[in-house]
Amino acid sequence: MTYLLGWSSWLALNRVLFLWYQPQTHQLDFSTLLGIFAHGFRMDLSTAGYLTALPALLIAFLPNWSTRKLATTLRLLTFVELILVALIGVADLEVFRTWGFHLDITPLHYLKSPREAAASVASSPIFLLITVFLALLLVGDYAFNRLIQWSVKPLQPVRLWLATPALLGVTAALIIPIRGGTQLAPMNVSAVYFSPTAFANYAAVTPQWNFIHSCLESNKFGSNPYNFFPKGQADQALQALYQPVSQTQSLLAVPKPNVIFIIWESFTAKSVAALGGRTGVTPQFEKLTHEGLLFNQVYASGDRSEKGLIALLSGFPAQATASIMTLPSKAAKLPTLGQAMKKAGYQTSFYYGGETEFANIKSYLYHNQFDRIVAKSDFERSDWNSKWGAHDHVVYNRILSDLNATKQPFFTTFFTLSSHEPFEVPMPTVFPGDDEESLFLNAMYYADRSLGEFIAQAKKQPWWSNTLIIVTADHGHRLPAMAADKMRDFHIPMLWLGGALKSKPQTIDRIGSQTDLPATLLHQLSLNATDFKWSRDILNPNNRSFAYFAFNNGFGVIQPRRHFVYDNTSRRLISSEGQIDQQDIELGEAYEEESYQDFLDK
Repeated sequence: MTYLLGWSSWLALNRVLFLWYQPQTHQLDFSTLLGIFAHGFRMDLSTAGYLTALPALLIAFLPNWSTRKLATTLRLLTFVELILVALIGVADLEVFRTWGFHLDITPLHYLKSPREAAASVASSPIFLLITVFLALLLVGDYAFNRLIQWSVKPLQPVRLWLATPALLGVTAALIIPIRGGTQLAPMNVSAVYFSPTAFANYAAVTPQWNFIHSCLESNKFGSNPYNFFPKGQADQALQALYQPVSQTQSLLAVPKPNVIFIIWESFTAKSVAALGGRTGVTPQFEKLTHEGLLFNQVYASGDRSEKGLIALLSGFPAQATASIMTLPSKAAKLPTLGQAMKKAGYQTSFYYGGETEFANIKSYLYHNQFDRIVAKSDFERSDWNSKWGAHDHVVYNRILSDLNATKQPFFTTFFTLSSHEPFEVPMPTVFPGDDEESLFLNAMYYADRSLGEFIAQAKKQPWWSNTLIIVTADHGHRLPAMAADKMRDFHIPMLWLGGALKSKPQTIDRIGSQTDLPATLLHQLSLNATDFKWSRDILNPNNRSFAYFAFNNGFGVIQPRRHFVYDNTSRRLISSEGQIDQQDIELGEAYEEESYQDFLDK
């Protein structure tokens, strides 16, 4: 424990050095500086847990070593760790000052070109950095030697069979600080984000943890595995999908309406009878389809929540074998609706009843620059289910309360969770049965009922007449089980309603994707959407009707009167409907190649 706290304290001192070195620090107030250390301590403790693991194992397997041998070995091992910690920390000082992000795998690419690498560091204060590195080694070596001398005491001989298991049990307990606690999501960059000021969040990240994590993650992504075409040909093939915006139909009665964006967990067309799905599952949503604009040919981009949020808020397509949200350094380079709406003068907020640390959602939300983020810890524990967090109706009520005190126009996003497994909802059973599908249907019914109650209350609010509400899903889902056609798993509803609409209720049957939401919405608000390069205005009559989705190492393409699902491993169609020709397949391959290359390039 002493050794663990010693490393935690040392890493906190390294953070002091980081703040001293970075020019942005003077812009922070005292409370924000305290927040950096308070939130960063969890990651310091996690990093310290890794650094403590090897010495702890040494003691566990050699409990009868003499005090002198043990102390000497610990000093040597600690000195090696100090070299690594100091080297990463000092390199990170200049990397962050120059490039604005923590040291990761990126600078290592320069080692392939030594001349360019030398040129890149030519302007860095090399002498100062070397001095800081040596000072850290000397001071750290002295401090840890004193710590080891103080903590290693002469021990009586013990029985190996008794001592080793006991010490291994203590060592195993290091998993708690290493994973950042006992919460659902393990330690990730999002766990320490706490401020709307980006630099404060970056300062709370422990550089050593970030670098090691980056190295481990980089092993997953090398060159583009989907190089189907000669260079430039795939990009050229996609140009047919992106046509200039003509005068699209205006759907809004007001130029700058409030926007409430509801992202419904696991919501597919299979749960909506009007879209060919099961009957009786979402009666409130079906009722609302007669009051607004139902987009009945929209498809999810991916099969997980973090991929769906990226698609909806950044217009960036899902990858078959990767998730950009889990890599904050890449996700931070994406455009976001939060940024666009804030720039346009909107008050922005994001609501989620669960843990935003999961899958690095929190870091992405701060990148969106939401003015307010409300999550699990902001709700009473009595309103939580057993696993994820606050029930949907609780969050809806909080949104209603907050919006009545929010300056207009506002852009509010709500990511629901009650229809996520384990499908626990606070209402009597409607679909009897303990099997997974019955539980799912019951949870979906509750989510639908909560939405209906929210809309009913929203209609009574003074802001209703100036508000657009968009309801859609976060991703495709296998439930409820229907015909064995993966395309149906990704078919999702999208509904626009609210007092700000001037169009009469209607069904819009143009094919589109989640990724098309940003461009479609921004164009309706007369805002620029050029930053969202993958997003297409569904209402633009010049655009070709098209949707693409990705699943584990495969993709699907939907076009008028035909669709297919393609497996990358076998390089063949899994399923298809209509007349599919080679040009259709090549269009899907071109989309996969270019979108994955864009992911790698970020």
